[in-house]
Amino acid sequence: MKTSVLASLLLLSATVATPLLLTGCASEAQSKTAAAAEKPKAEVIPVEVAAVVQGDITARYAGTATLEAEREAKVVSEIGGVVLSLGAEEGQIVRKGQILARLDAERQSVLLRQAETELERLTHQDVRNESLYRRQLIARNSYEQNKSDLATRKAEVDMARLSLSKCAVIAPFDGVITRRWIKQGQLLKVNEVAFEMADFRELKARLRVPERASAALKPGQIVDYSADALPGETFRAEVERISPVVDAASGTVDIVVAVDNSSGKLRPGLFSRLDVAYDNVAAAILIPKAALLSGDRDTSVYVIRDSKAQRVAIKLGYESGNNVQVLHGLSPGADVVVAGQSALSEGSEVQALRSAALAETVARR
Repeated sequence: MKTSVLASLLLLSATVATPLLLTGCASEAQSKTAAAAEKPKAEVIPVEVAAVVQGDITARYAGTATLEAEREAKVVSEIGGVVLSLGAEEGQIVRKGQILARLDAERQSVLLRQAETELERLTHQDVRNESLYRRQLIARNSYEQNKSDLATRKAEVDMARLSLSKCAVIAPFDGVITRRWIKQGQLLKVNEVAFEMADFRELKARLRVPERASAALKPGQIVDYSADALPGETFRAEVERISPVVDAASGTVDIVVAVDNSSGKLRPGLFSRLDVAYDNVAAAILIPKAALLSGDRDTSVYVIRDSKAQRVAIKLGYESGNNVQVLHGLSPGADVVVAGQSALSEGSEVQALRSAALAETVARR
């Protein structure tokens, strides 16, 4: 009897425990599934990429300068006097030797007449002395003194004539009057500026180019020239002179560019833009400048490999427009990130969106 009751109790306990055990196992499996669902997946970052390509690149140096006249001068009066008349105005084209202004010449005329009169007297005296000296009627000292006085008076006459010619302010070369400083009736002092003038036909621009660029430049090289005041117009320009020395402070070299002003539209002082092409590389490896990472000690880019971003150090060559030349570190066909780099780190998973900008740029060349 006791054995039968004990067996019944054990059977009841097993029947109750079995559901509890099954319930515990199910709860544990659900917890693991929930934990797996809550674990975050690796973020995929969308970026824009461009292919590394090969193409020609032209190294250029662009700079600004102010046009200068090769020949310009401040025309001064070499003598003093009252301005009697003006022969030129600002903006007027004048020729070499043209009278720009006349000064009062009365004093110089009197001095010339005085010198000529004295010269005439000594000339007659010299003729008379020649006859007397041949007959030994005058001493040799008197004869030679008169000769000396005669030479001195001739020099005085020449000086008086020169002073009289200086009573006119003369243009020293062909050009344009850029400034008139004097007025009619004004008392002009010796060496006082009367006019300013310049030759607009020969205009120059001075540029400071890096030492590397200067090594490839040579006289006669064509320069793209434009002036802000004349949009849409082009003018012929070429390298005329290159300084033989490098400025140690800036590492630059001065070059002088001759600008053709046969049209007469250009003027000294115009703000100008110049673009010098100094080298060309065929089949260069090119990437967009947008791919370069800033803030690095060494230049680098992000390259996409197996849908992951990898940072690669590169060495750059020439730069032209939106493209840069890569000397080593990349090969044609690789994909570099051109937008979205700020969100990347080494090994980031990415979704690459293609950019055709570089290929189109190369194709247009």
